[in-house]
Amino acid sequence: QRSDPGSGKRPDLSPMYTAELKIDGLKIVLEYEKGILKTAATRGDGVVGEDVTANVKTIESVPLRLNRAIDIIVEGEVWMPKSHLAALNKIQKEKGLPGYANPRNVAAGSIRQLDARIAASRQLDTFIYDIGRSEVEIPKTQFEELKFIQKLGFKVNPHFLLCRTIGEVIAYWKEWKRRARGED
Repeated sequence: QRSDPGSGKRPDLSPMYTAELKIDGLKIVLEYEKGILKTAATRGDGVVGEDVTANVKTIESVPLRLNRAIDIIVEGEVWMPKSHLAALNKIQKEKGLPGYANPRNVAAGSIRQLDARIAASRQLDTFIYDIGRSEVEIPKTQFEELKFIQKLGFKVNPHFLLCRTIGEVIAYWKEWKRRARGED
């Protein structure tokens, strides 16, 4: 129950949590001007990253034009599904070449290629999860931010959940831990 803000009584705060899965990919920062993709960069050293715009434009889940003509910078992960890594490693083996260790390294190496055709051939994907800067008001919660990002045309990890109690957060974690062990 909430109290009147002018009464001097402290309102009953009910925290909410947004549960999301961690994706192990390469951090990417996308800048849009009037809804058009201008640049894509890696995180680099945290201040200066690499311009990887040409390669990122080959990723199907990266919109070249947003559903709104706004200036915005978003952040997310470029990643490769394990099934694509297995297929790529099969091709490597057939060519007598060593396989790749993990999907994150392949995604990172692919996005940094000088030849955008190589990046395109790797069938990379993205999940966007944060607004770095925007000319429009940024939603106040992570849950609302993910919904807003989706409406703009970005792909977000579909397995995010609004939890109203810490018990719901723990249940979410246990469920995904069970799934990761293959106990479906």
